[in-house]
Amino acid sequence: MSAQEDADGFVSVTHKKPARPARNRKGKERFRERTLEEKLEARAQGLRESRYLQKCRDLLRTALSSPPSSDATSPSTSAVPPCPPPVCVVCLGLGSLSESTKAQDQYVLLQGLLEELKGVIDEEIPTEFYDPVFTPEDTAFLTSQGHTVLSSPHPLVLTRPTLLYIPHGPRTLFDSLLRSNWTSPEQLEKVVVWGNRLDLYDDPTYSGSLVGRGKKGKGGKGEEGGDELGESAEFVVRAAKLFHNYPLPDPKDHLEAFNDLALQWIVPERIRDQPASFWVPEAREEERDKEGGNVDGVEEAVGKLALE
Repeated sequence: MSAQEDADGFVSVTHKKPARPARNRKGKERFRERTLEEKLEARAQGLRESRYLQKCRDLLRTALSSPPSSDATSPSTSAVPPCPPPVCVVCLGLGSLSESTKAQDQYVLLQGLLEELKGVIDEEIPTEFYDPVFTPEDTAFLTSQGHTVLSSPHPLVLTRPTLLYIPHGPRTLFDSLLRSNWTSPEQLEKVVVWGNRLDLYDDPTYSGSLVGRGKKGKGGKGEEGGDELGESAEFVVRAAKLFHNYPLPDPKDHLEAFNDLALQWIVPERIRDQPASFWVPEAREEERDKEGGNVDGVEEAVGKLALE
């Protein structure tokens, strides 16, 4: 039975029989697949019992008021301004809620963050989702919760302060996001990320680091020892020095869903008084764009998550 049939395939009856568990021919109870709501409640229970959900809500509340001044991405010890209150949320690359427990954990956390944000700005937070791997059941559920499920990739150019909820997204997606908003201080300050720690891409001790990796060879293929993305993640590395990095609590009980993530936002003084050239893409990037070598396809980037 398809997801649609499972959701809508009710059968009218003229009389009611006493409810009893479904059994097979040998009298044993048949296995009943849990509903998506039941799966999410089970994951939520685990996040509540470990207190990870509450710790993340506390972290968000602190960031919106007076975050700690220490920041591993900058030698500066000056006070960091609070995180700009996002007025909308965009969730990319979540994965299939009906098929992935990791996606279920990440959705439960997002729901907690939305509740926290609503308490801060005292209004509903519009939330958009996009992932090409969503099933009809996923889309129906998210829509029933009042969310918007996009039928095509998000354009990434932000019109207002936005929380980009992208846990474990590919580097190409973060690079496209940053590149799309790398036009002025006011525009870049609209980007608030709950996702991969950007500073780790510039850390040679991190397995996903870009440091020391070769550039693309001819034909766009990575050279020996080089990164398959070549220089396409340059904006990720540049941005790491501009964003305040507020790591999430230790996810030891939920490592697969939340390792190496952080809440990150721009520190205005780090981009103040930058020359006009700072906001202009370098020539080699423009040339790659013309040649079709610089993939900014959000659908391709988000789609890769389905293979991981």
